Amino acid sequence: MSFECSSSKKGSVHLAIAVQTCFLLFISLFVCAPVFGGNLLSEVDISLFEERIENNRKIPVRIGIVDGQGRSVSDASLTVKQLSHEFYFGNAPEYLLYAYAQSSYNRGRRFGTKPLPEEDLAEYMRLYLELFNFATLPSFYWADYEPTQGRLRLVDASKKIAGWLKENGIPVKGHTLVWGNPPSVGVPGWVERMGKLGQWSEVGELLFRRVAREVEEFKDLVQYWDVVNEPIVQNWFDSLGPDYIAQSYRIVKETDPDAITVLNEYGVLVNVGTRRAFISRARQLIDEGVQIDAIGAEAHIFTAQDLQEQLRSLESIYLAIDELAQLGKPIHISEFQIPLPAVIDAFKVSISEAEEIQAEIAKIFYKVFFSHPAVEVITYWNFYRAWQSGSGFLRDDLSIKPIFYELKDLIHGEWKTYLKIDAVPSGEVAFKGFAGNYEITVVTDGFSKTFSLDVSSKGENNFVLVIGKEQEVQ
Repeated sequence: MSFECSSSKKGSVHLAIAVQTCFLLFISLFVCAPVFGGNLLSEVDISLFEERIENNRKIPVRIGIVDGQGRSVSDASLTVKQLSHEFYFGNAPEYLLYAYAQSSYNRGRRFGTKPLPEEDLAEYMRLYLELFNFATLPSFYWADYEPTQGRLRLVDASKKIAGWLKENGIPVKGHTLVWGNPPSVGVPGWVERMGKLGQWSEVGELLFRRVAREVEEFKDLVQYWDVVNEPIVQNWFDSLGPDYIAQSYRIVKETDPDAITVLNEYGVLVNVGTRRAFISRARQLIDEGVQIDAIGAEAHIFTAQDLQEQLRSLESIYLAIDELAQLGKPIHISEFQIPLPAVIDAFKVSISEAEEIQAEIAKIFYKVFFSHPAVEVITYWNFYRAWQSGSGFLRDDLSIKPIFYELKDLIHGEWKTYLKIDAVPSGEVAFKGFAGNYEITVVTDGFSKTFSLDVSSKGENNFVLVIGKEQEVQ
């Protein structure tokens, strides 16, 4: 909803809005605050999901300690410290598009009238790297990327962002190559007009040329692609014929054989009809040999009703992931968010209380998603001045919201393995830990040596650490 007013009325309108806002905040603070203590969150039981995390995510690890002659070392003690995750916890650093392409990024209005100062931008980037190890780069919506035929307005900014992520060891997913959403930014106006004129052959040629062009341009910077986005709920490209999806994936793989391709869809975790239609389409494509490497499941929360219904349906969401996993592909929770207005409306609380509740809700959903063994990625949408109001991790002034700290404690605390163990007389130690890179420090008879090893969810994790003149991991 929007409205306009003359300049003579703007002052009084703004004053009325301010008074109303203050009144609502006052009421929420002193009337609605008790609701927080007895809200829906107290009814949510996540113990089953925590048990699944323990069973599905922790990997058995066996380490043998031997000397240079291969003899067991029985008096060793080990400090086990997990440094990184195999699992990907991601975000979409959309703000950087505005920072690096202010005049070219059509949807940057919510970021303000000018980019952040350099020191604030550096803080934004530092905080991003502190929490996440994966990124979705949302600069490839066709209408954003090529609003006028032949004018590629976001190439340089996209390369700069992807380059920064690569320098910091963050894998990048490009979002998105094919999205049949003309009212939004999936299809440029000049392409949409061709469709309206029935020029579908020309549309197909332009689309497939665009797919090859972007993948070729970014093959050293982008490792993952949302190739086709929302083919069920946004089906404008169906007019190209039934083969456009398969053709798009063939082009990506021919252009960059190492690219990991994702088929992404909206509503599949909560809408049975959409899920069944999507699974049917995806299964047909996979059976035909189309190289789809992963399934993307959007998990947006938009309204208070969405929030309440999903909090009451956590096991149904888990079972929906189960259904998607029947396709035999890894699952990416590709787009997840919790708008602050939805929390305020659902729980009738103040803004500050809503931020605390938002953080608790995020932990709940992350535990549901992380507990499923088929899920390999969770991407929150997004970081600062997010698409949905208040969804992000930073306030407008860059101060840090509770959701940042809660997820940091979860991802880099509870879900990382830190142990101190003594070897048994046979020189072996065994433990269960989360998959990722580890630093193992062995101390024996006044001697200390640190090793690096990777614990993988994909195979056996049996290691031998050799203590001697030539220390090594076998």
